[in-house]
Amino acid sequence: MVGRFVAYMLAACVAVLVAGEIFQGGIITYTSVPAVLFFGLVLGLLNAFVKPVLEIIAAPLSCLTFGLISGALSFLIFGAAAIIVPGIDADIWGILVGTVLTTAISGVIYAILDER
Repeated sequence: MVGRFVAYMLAACVAVLVAGEIFQGGIITYTSVPAVLFFGLVLGLLNAFVKPVLEIIAAPLSCLTFGLISGALSFLIFGAAAIIVPGIDADIWGILVGTVLTTAISGVIYAILDER
């Protein structure tokens, strides 16, 4: 559990740094590296404690949409973290790109760190 939490925090930090560098001054901007690290912490906490509750509440809708609601919840959690953390600015496209990058990077990290 702790390994996955740290991996997701790392993935969120890398995703914001990568998106911020690729789209300089564009869809995702950050003021400092500590702001990005704090963003990773907040996103990890939201994913650990808030997202499971939202997934339980949205389970019937998830069945109707064949699981697509999970992507929407990830989008909302990423956007909430971007609003909460000072020093991170992301427009709607930045949140979308950040969500996709975070998912892809965390998938690679999980594949490397998977103990099974």
